[in-house]
Amino acid sequence: TNSVTLLVGGAACLAVNLVPVPAHCLDTASEGCHSLVVRNALAFAGKFMMAITFSGVFIFASEAYPTSLRSRGMGLSSLSARVGGVSAPLVVLLSEVAPGLPMWVFGLVAVAAGLCSLALPETLNQSLADRVE
Repeated sequence: TNSVTLLVGGAACLAVNLVPVPAHCLDTASEGCHSLVVRNALAFAGKFMMAITFSGVFIFASEAYPTSLRSRGMGLSSLSARVGGVSAPLVVLLSEVAPGLPMWVFGLVAVAAGLCSLALPETLNQSLADRVE
């Protein structure tokens, strides 16, 4: 499920940049700008999928690591999540370079992570490993 949520969330983030915004919609007093509603809905869907992934990755990580390495593996997983959380506000600053650049970065990273996670082993109905073999 983490692969699916990463891929769908990444696709939603990438799709935000594909929705055109008419020039009259850039004025905050404009009405009838449905493209902004679509863009916001896609951005929300992407964020929602990333939140699902964030909560599910800890469950998967605890099952994927063997018992002898589980605490170290969970620490590494937590560290990786925190680095991503710390760097996210910095990615938003890329909007000063190009307005759509943050969503491209978030989307491409999520799609790449989703594709990489397809190679991870399935843990459903599998016994947990006790040691590294």
